[in-house]
Amino acid sequence: MPQASTAAHAAHPRINRSKQHGISIKAYQGDHMTLVAFDMDPALNTNDFVGFTIQYETPSGKKFYISNKINFTGEDKLVDSIDAPIQKFRWLHVPGNVHQTLNNTEYGTYTYYVTPRYYDKAAGKLKILDASLTASVTIPVGEFKHKLLELAFTRSYVNSQAYKYRFGDDTKIIPGGNWLFDTSKHFTTNHGDSYTYEQLYEYLGFTARKKILELLQEALNDKSITIEMFTYDFNEPDIANHCLELAKEGRIKIISDDYITQSKDKNTGKVKQDGHGLPDAPETLFFDMFNKAKKGKADIVRHHFKRYQHNKQIIFSKNWKNPYKVLTGSTNFSITGLCVNANHVVVFNDAQVAARYSEVFNAVWGDAGMKGFSKNKLATQPSTFNSGTTKLSVNYSPHEQAYAASLLTDMSNNIKSAKQSVFFSVMQMSGSGGDVMPALKAIQNNTKIFSYGVTDAVEKNAIRLYTPGSRTGILVDAQAITTLLPPPFDKEDTFKAHKIHHKFVVIDFNTPTGRVYCGSSNLALGGEESNADNLICIQDPEITTVFAIEALRLVDHFHFRALKLNTNQPILLKTDNEWAKPYFDKNDIKYLDRLLFA
Repeated sequence: MPQASTAAHAAHPRINRSKQHGISIKAYQGDHMTLVAFDMDPALNTNDFVGFTIQYETPSGKKFYISNKINFTGEDKLVDSIDAPIQKFRWLHVPGNVHQTLNNTEYGTYTYYVTPRYYDKAAGKLKILDASLTASVTIPVGEFKHKLLELAFTRSYVNSQAYKYRFGDDTKIIPGGNWLFDTSKHFTTNHGDSYTYEQLYEYLGFTARKKILELLQEALNDKSITIEMFTYDFNEPDIANHCLELAKEGRIKIISDDYITQSKDKNTGKVKQDGHGLPDAPETLFFDMFNKAKKGKADIVRHHFKRYQHNKQIIFSKNWKNPYKVLTGSTNFSITGLCVNANHVVVFNDAQVAARYSEVFNAVWGDAGMKGFSKNKLATQPSTFNSGTTKLSVNYSPHEQAYAASLLTDMSNNIKSAKQSVFFSVMQMSGSGGDVMPALKAIQNNTKIFSYGVTDAVEKNAIRLYTPGSRTGILVDAQAITTLLPPPFDKEDTFKAHKIHHKFVVIDFNTPTGRVYCGSSNLALGGEESNADNLICIQDPEITTVFAIEALRLVDHFHFRALKLNTNQPILLKTDNEWAKPYFDKNDIKYLDRLLFA
């Protein structure tokens, strides 16, 4: 069972808590978002209890109610939670989705006000809000900056009511024609609103795209900054143009993937090819553009290992010496990677860490170094770094088979040894070998811990959606979602691309011994043996908390869309406390949920 006492979690400044009037609130700081969790004295959970009204106050003093798409009447509109209470014991607030203008969100210290609400069945309406029951908590909202690193994420919101609300249901994320187009180009939604592609990409790419472009612009502005860059998928126009500008100034070197896959067409039997090395691939076209533009020490090479050059990294140095910063993670520098996939970016602001990434880059620059890398000392042992209480280790692949297997077995053993929680968001769970994916599939059967995961590819019998009265974990297949939802939800678009591209696992979030595994590795034996990747392990309560919040965001989002609900029956708020009973049932995962967060 998750440890319910506050002593079970590490104390750190990114979590604030308050208990007033029988209501307990904990606010967790994520990256540009807040997880607000609440609990209540049992005496307040009466039969007529129908949820929580949540109001927030921005740094400038503006107050808004959290909006709810689900209401008492089934109306097709967002209703403030003062009239449509939230029937959950936690809420993830992403400022700017509703009440603020596109891409112009106010950040700083927010205050959240939470009030239990009650329903008068005889009158057929909500009772008036009782302000004497309101509890509040404050929390910083904005960029996540840690002494060692910064974190950033994409939205993965193309299947969402928020995206439909902003951009309608017929917006093309990628216009036809040249992939290297001017993103100031306008398009009109079926709502009649006009946006530029830059505005669309800024919204969907969220903090990950912003972070990447900010660092590239910083390099363009400072003529002493030089860059070493690994690319896999590569077709985001603004990123590409920044790189071409740096090439003209002789200040960037790139290792680009050129792997080509071959497969037989089931119908014709003909062999078909796909991949970055094909003549018409954006990566090939960019290679030619770069070579025409480059000057001085700027250079680009194309590599694959046994399989993919799968890293996505930017290493920053001063005049090709003294690396001081590195951007890595799961995010491809592509429109799909930033605008459709769920991805993360990690920026290490540490010279020792950056120097090690640069060492790897230079070790694989030539064919000989690339082909022999699995025997290089950089690939046969972890690179470890400590910063205060934060512990960091990085493994660079491809590895020899024995070392790759031992890495995944060690990770699997940590998953099996979890004391209170396991969160994960991984692209696929049907990968080629290793112990990690079997451990993630099995962990949901451990009813003593809270297990919550989402993936894009898994065997059907491993999927586990919420079952009332069961403490087993949740595992959602994001590819199995429906775009046709019950009223009052609008139909959503779908896109033929991975929804989940993350590769992270969080074990015992917000505890001193907890850890997160992240980076570009697909966490499978085939990839660890054949692909160039980096597998990162971080032990730090603040960092594991941010990744756990990201997992919550994605699991909840895709779980609702995977339920296959009756699309002819509108979803309505309950008018009694039946919705709340699972949160107090010791045999239900929602009980673990309430204890763990609130």
